[in-house]
Amino acid sequence: MKKFRNLLVIPRPALLSQFFLVMKLTIALLLISCLHVSAEGFSQSRITLRLESVTLKKALSSIEKKSSFRFLYNEKLVSEAPRISVEANEEEVLSVVQRILSRTGLSYQLMANNLVVLKTSGNLLADVTVNGRVTNASGEGLSGVTVTIKGTANATSTNSTGNFTITAPENATLVFSYVGMETREVPVNNRTSIDISLQPATSELAQVVVVGYGTQRKVDVTGSVANVKGEELAKQPAPNPISSLQGKVAGVQITNSGAPGASPDIRIRGVGTLYGSQTPLYVVDGVWYDDISFLNPGDIENLSILKDASSESIYGVRAANGVVLITTKKGRRGRAVVTYTGMVGYQHPTNQIKMADGSQYATLINELRGNTNLDPAQFGAGTDWYGQVLRDALITNHQISVSGGSERSTYSLSLGYFHQDGIVKTNSYDRFTVRLQNDFQIFNPLKIGYTITGMASKSKDIPGGIFRELYTAAPIVPVYYEDGSYGDPSDYDLGDGANYNPQATLDFYNKKSKNYRMTGNVFAELVIAKHFTF
Repeated sequence: MKKFRNLLVIPRPALLSQFFLVMKLTIALLLISCLHVSAEGFSQSRITLRLESVTLKKALSSIEKKSSFRFLYNEKLVSEAPRISVEANEEEVLSVVQRILSRTGLSYQLMANNLVVLKTSGNLLADVTVNGRVTNASGEGLSGVTVTIKGTANATSTNSTGNFTITAPENATLVFSYVGMETREVPVNNRTSIDISLQPATSELAQVVVVGYGTQRKVDVTGSVANVKGEELAKQPAPNPISSLQGKVAGVQITNSGAPGASPDIRIRGVGTLYGSQTPLYVVDGVWYDDISFLNPGDIENLSILKDASSESIYGVRAANGVVLITTKKGRRGRAVVTYTGMVGYQHPTNQIKMADGSQYATLINELRGNTNLDPAQFGAGTDWYGQVLRDALITNHQISVSGGSERSTYSLSLGYFHQDGIVKTNSYDRFTVRLQNDFQIFNPLKIGYTITGMASKSKDIPGGIFRELYTAAPIVPVYYEDGSYGDPSDYDLGDGANYNPQATLDFYNKKSKNYRMTGNVFAELVIAKHFTF
């Protein structure tokens, strides 16, 4: 029994020791494996970064903020490095670091816990001077092509013959870009000469504009059609959209009288006729008009001017003076969008003629008539008729619109108010506009819709010869006498040429104008056989 007891007791501690040793080794191996995977995962983390001409120290600091990496370096080495420009989008951190250090003469070594140590490198990439020529598909040199070193802000452009020169690292990539052409990227690969040809970007030439017959490719009608977006017109504080075209369209002359609410004169390619009307034809959403003063500039989506005979021919003789095509805004599918546009300003008389004061005028009258009936000293400064009648005038415009729609219908409603005071006292103009538009998709091939525009305006007018009176009225005549009656030029024997009291003319002139107008159109559009629209 004693021998049996020894056989059971003696081996037990040895087995337990071996078991615990195996467990410890297994746990250690698992822990090392997990740490290895975790470290490898961190080292492959990605960042998005965009830096332009910053110091190397700031670039490294930006990477530290966006990742788990930390940098250890000699301050002197970093301070002497050139400025950095880099752009990365979800790129590995170490790849970005390699690009940043490629032209600094520095390299790096990755240590434990994502610590990156910077040190000097003997493998600095050399810069090469690259010369070349950029041509189009027919072999002609392209002027103004932008040549950029990819990932940096360093760039140049081609000269009039298409030649360029740029200094870049031997492993850099050059990016060639030009309006209307496809962008190309070409590796340098330590070359000193690179000649390339750019192909047209056909998508840029596929833009369309509205013309008399419908729509055409922009490249086909650039010379005969001028196109202006509605937002460009709305930026100008003008009651009439034609006034907002001044300075925006070549070959179109626009003259404004400056009177509140007055429609401007427009001439397309000069005077078309000597005897008839010189006003162009206006076509708003397919409807012909002779005047568009009823239209709020904020309601315009697009405006096109047809200049040549081929684009105007569909409208016949009425298009002899040119055609102005206007497309108004429509609702878009989606939730309701409310838009408010407002403007407040003032107008100030400028370049006024310097007039004689009372004493100077009396002296001139005495010299003219050879007598001394008028005593210049008694008149002093006299009456400043321009200052009496003219003023700084208020101008304001407000518009609010609501638009939206569903899968089968869209809507747009706008309300507008415009007020303009004239620089002549008592002169003013007020206009109220309303516009309602609806489109309905009855079924897939058929769409119908309507547009209704209403306008109501009122103005307080001034006599047509008021500015002549301001110029000729005598400054020795007072505006009012002490008893409150108007100053009478006949009391001073000045003759017929100066027989005016402009203030009395304005006060006794009582002409008011009112104008009401409602226009609209209804349309139906049917798609036939997929490629035809009736």
